[in-house]
Amino acid sequence: MRNIVKGIAALALVGSSAAYAEGAYWGGTVGLMDIDLNHADSPLNVGLRGGYTLPSGWGFEAEYTNSLISGDADVFSRDVDIDVETLGAYGTYRSYGDIYFKGRLGVVHEDVDYFGSDTGISLGGGVGLNVSPNTNVELEYTMIDEDIGFWSGTMTLNF
Repeated sequence: MRNIVKGIAALALVGSSAAYAEGAYWGGTVGLMDIDLNHADSPLNVGLRGGYTLPSGWGFEAEYTNSLISGDADVFSRDVDIDVETLGAYGTYRSYGDIYFKGRLGVVHEDVDYFGSDTGISLGGGVGLNVSPNTNVELEYTMIDEDIGFWSGTMTLNF
């Protein structure tokens, strides 16, 4: 009998945690664009993120970022500032619980100063925390392309 009560309590906890994560959300993100280039410093990007999570944990989101602080690179023996701008659309999955795992896969367009622009597949993953029923904090790594990774922290508000 005691195990049945514990099981019901655990299911209730998981169900209440899942309710926190579902629905529409928006928020801000900040992080480093890690550029795989010799003698390059990473730009600091800030951005906006919005999306929707279904009760199953699956969802979608859109994200825009741009460099707040430019990175530096040595290009043809001269120092140049590097800014990275991204616009992406992703399918997402969030696991259940107050501490959860998140994955995302989608398409991103990036524009990198002095190196051009490109559109391609992007893949990311991370961990999140339900701070309150309406607030989540997430730490993620997203592979923008084969030479750029985005280490980010995001705070979202659910509505």
